[in-house]
Amino acid sequence: MRTLVLGVGNSILSDDAVGLVVARRLEERFGGRDDADFGYNEEAGFTLLEESLGYERLVVVDSILTGVEPGTIHRLDLSDLGRSIHSNSPHGMNLATVMALGRAQGMDVPDDVRIYAIEVIDTLTFGEELTPQMAERVGGIVDEIASEVFGDT
Repeated sequence: MRTLVLGVGNSILSDDAVGLVVARRLEERFGGRDDADFGYNEEAGFTLLEESLGYERLVVVDSILTGVEPGTIHRLDLSDLGRSIHSNSPHGMNLATVMALGRAQGMDVPDDVRIYAIEVIDTLTFGEELTPQMAERVGGIVDEIASEVFGDT
């Protein structure tokens, strides 16, 4: 199954970069595979759709802030995002919206979309480093996602 692992986030907003960091670590481990590609997205909107075209599986790694234990991995799919579909601006379109639009237009979007939303501590502080607490948890997060996506730890 042709897979794109896509790290999403903002590299200058502390823990918001956790998706980018985890995707880089996964690429370090699995980058030589013929069935997997790795990407990094700091823009969202239509770029999410463009990057995913032609893949059978899309694995998105991003941050989330809900107040539970930092490092918790929330496993989501597009149906979990259904109520967030909107189209008020092409710049503000999220993953659920662009995937729905792509399908409606007959584009070759992935059938299998997995979202790993990693609970973080701080997404507002300018900084190019994860908080120390999140940095400590990245290795375990990478192992867990690697096991589920690639069957390897």
